[in-house]
Amino acid sequence: MRLKRLCRNWFRIFVDYCCNCSLAGFGYIADHKYHFTERLFWLVCVIVSWAGSYYLIMDYMSTFHKNAVSLVIENVHARDVTHFPSVGICEMGYAKEYYASLESQINDMRTSEEMEYNYDVEDFMLRIIFHNLYNYGSIMSYCAPYKDCTDCVKCPTAGYNKFAWKVRASCEELFDECRWNGKVFDCCRYFKPIQTTMGSCYLINSVQLVKKGGYNWLSMEVGRGVASGELLLNVSKATSAYILNEEDVPHMLLTTLQFTQIPEGYSETVFLTVQNIVNDPLVQTVDTEVRRCIFPDEQSEFNYPKYSYSVCVTECLKNAQIKMCNCCHHNFITGDNDKSPICMYEGLACLDQKDVMFPQTTIMQPWRTNGLVCQCLPSCTEHEIRVIGKQSEIEERNSRSVMFKMLALPTQRYRRQIVREKLDIVVSVGGILGLFMGASILSLVELVYFFTVRFVSAGVLGKTDDDDDEDEYDEEADEHEEHEQKF
Repeated sequence: MRLKRLCRNWFRIFVDYCCNCSLAGFGYIADHKYHFTERLFWLVCVIVSWAGSYYLIMDYMSTFHKNAVSLVIENVHARDVTHFPSVGICEMGYAKEYYASLESQINDMRTSEEMEYNYDVEDFMLRIIFHNLYNYGSIMSYCAPYKDCTDCVKCPTAGYNKFAWKVRASCEELFDECRWNGKVFDCCRYFKPIQTTMGSCYLINSVQLVKKGGYNWLSMEVGRGVASGELLLNVSKATSAYILNEEDVPHMLLTTLQFTQIPEGYSETVFLTVQNIVNDPLVQTVDTEVRRCIFPDEQSEFNYPKYSYSVCVTECLKNAQIKMCNCCHHNFITGDNDKSPICMYEGLACLDQKDVMFPQTTIMQPWRTNGLVCQCLPSCTEHEIRVIGKQSEIEERNSRSVMFKMLALPTQRYRRQIVREKLDIVVSVGGILGLFMGASILSLVELVYFFTVRFVSAGVLGKTDDDDDEDEYDEEADEHEEHEQKF
């Protein structure tokens, strides 16, 4: 009985809402004074209006998600300065290089003085430590012949990261001299070590390692009335140099801006240009799927402090190795907080067999049957770096050198700006609802009021429509009695 009364009260409140609400057409539908055909006509009009507003809103939301951000080109002011790109230096393996620390470690594996030095083990270790010396199928070929040997040096089965740490050159051993626009600076103050897929590398002006503008950040600004922009690096070992954005890291699959200096006496000059990109402040308020890029401070699930496309690709390849072989190469361990499983000998053999230790760049193409599909978006702050040309020569000296030179100052830059923002959604959707339905914010308040306050007062507090009818009948009776008394 109580449920029946509650339902009756709800229905009467619903009818009362339709008769008195501000939404267009509802009053004609609920009012019994109008003929059935009139009420049916208004019902059809309301349905058509609601359907039209729905399709318009869906079309607008689709347009918003596709075209909320635009990329335009604007001129650079003559007094604006350009920041020289970050540069990474990674030591490379060189067959003609003598690695005394590696030889010492292999000698320590000898159990007797009669045991011969094993050059196959040395070749194996060089390919494990330096990615550029690795070739597909070389893991087991060097170690398999000595698997059952009792009087020879065998390949180590674990601890490869410790071997790499001892063999690779330190910053002081790697750099001979660094110059910015002809002025010498302390290499190891600004070049900081970082672990990458290429092994331990040294980066200058990287936000992954130092605070921008801090003590370890070298001011390399180029502009009219400022320096021309020349970075000269003299190194003592075979290296590979990378031109990077300040949030990027060297990567084995991204070799477009990679330059190698392997033979002794090798000297190279690289001419480049930079086209900057700036973002309007409101760009960061737009969803990532809409702007199709990620700001460096927005991602925290990676082991690197800042997000970049190269960081995302590194994590993608690392996860692929773990998925295929339950471990990853020791070069993928980025720090003490990285608890990923490190491959031992059997794990490296698995990576070698599945060709994910040092895969070809084409593995990134998703249309390949064995492609490594990485859902990585570019960084919103990465600039466009172009190599215009390069010159190289061999000189009579023991060291190597590379010079990066800004060939021309940028005259234009990209700007990522908002075409539509979230406030536009409110305005546009509100305008559509107001045009087709006569709705407003007060319409929502009205809806909440009728089905909360009115419903509670009618059902919980006991004030029902029957009571209202009785009160109305009593008032009419009183008025009728007073009228009779007058006459």
